[in-house]
Amino acid sequence: MVRDGQELQGAHKVFGAAYRLLDPNGQSPTVTRSGFRDFIHPSEDRLCTVRELARLQTFPDSYEFKGRRCDTYAKSRYVTQTQHEQIGNAVPPLLARALATSIRRQLFDRRLPRSTGGTAAIEEVIDTLNEHYPDDNLGNKENPVDELIYILISRRATPLQLTSVYTALRRRFRRWSDIHGADRLEVARILQPAGLATQRTRDILGCIAAIRQDFGDVSLARLRKWSDSRAYHYLRTLPGVNDKVAKCVMGYSLHRDVLPVDSHTLRVSLRLSLIPSDTSAFRAPALLDAVVPNGRRLRFHVLCVLHGRATCKTRRPDCANCPLQSQCPSAVATSSRQA
Repeated sequence: MVRDGQELQGAHKVFGAAYRLLDPNGQSPTVTRSGFRDFIHPSEDRLCTVRELARLQTFPDSYEFKGRRCDTYAKSRYVTQTQHEQIGNAVPPLLARALATSIRRQLFDRRLPRSTGGTAAIEEVIDTLNEHYPDDNLGNKENPVDELIYILISRRATPLQLTSVYTALRRRFRRWSDIHGADRLEVARILQPAGLATQRTRDILGCIAAIRQDFGDVSLARLRKWSDSRAYHYLRTLPGVNDKVAKCVMGYSLHRDVLPVDSHTLRVSLRLSLIPSDTSAFRAPALLDAVVPNGRRLRFHVLCVLHGRATCKTRRPDCANCPLQSQCPSAVATSSRQA
């Protein structure tokens, strides 16, 4: 009653996707948790076994499943999954491997092409910029909670907007514990000049609430005694805290050797060809960590911010007056376009 690759029709349609005859020359549908009656063997008059269904999902024959073989309506199904349910709920191993390989490459592949200058080039960049930007005051805070709020406000805000809004928020709430339970509309009105007021309000109030719940008060002082890894991963659990925000708190307030990658750091690094031209903001931190020397990572970030604001701007970089002109592969191309 069932044709190759088809399912029951007519009066038997009530069974839905069940009892589908596998096409020996086609691709199998995905095995789901709904029932082992989904597939009929392509050449034998029977349903597929659990092992055959596992093969369809790319499980090796060496993989051993525990528990009851097929689905059941007994109460035990709500306690321990059957073997078929385990197959249907699992990500196919080959798909999982492909995804894991891609994620690993994104996170940990620190290999740089031979064309990049690597550590030596970055050392030269840092030395040159150090002479050009002796003042490194970016307004960052010594207190970790102050810095956290400061950086959350800084996203897509100009330095003037950042300073003005942070000062207004601090003037209204003398202690960060005072903002816990505050009127969201009032907080949003204070943050409005920097834009993204709704998102910033949600993130700031969420961070304050989480810190208060975790430590009993609104303080991150305990992080000073934590390892880099523990402090970083805790900060990443807070609302709105990405890699850059966490590393800014760690670098400026906890005095750790970290390299926050913001838009300036990424732009300057790409234009100098310190990292490959197709490097994303997601992959850049791992690549830069691999080539920026220990002890100079935070300084490199600060110099990139100063240089990005003053000279290496997004749309109209001032290549003619750039102290890195002789070291920058992008300077010649930019200068010729401007001419």
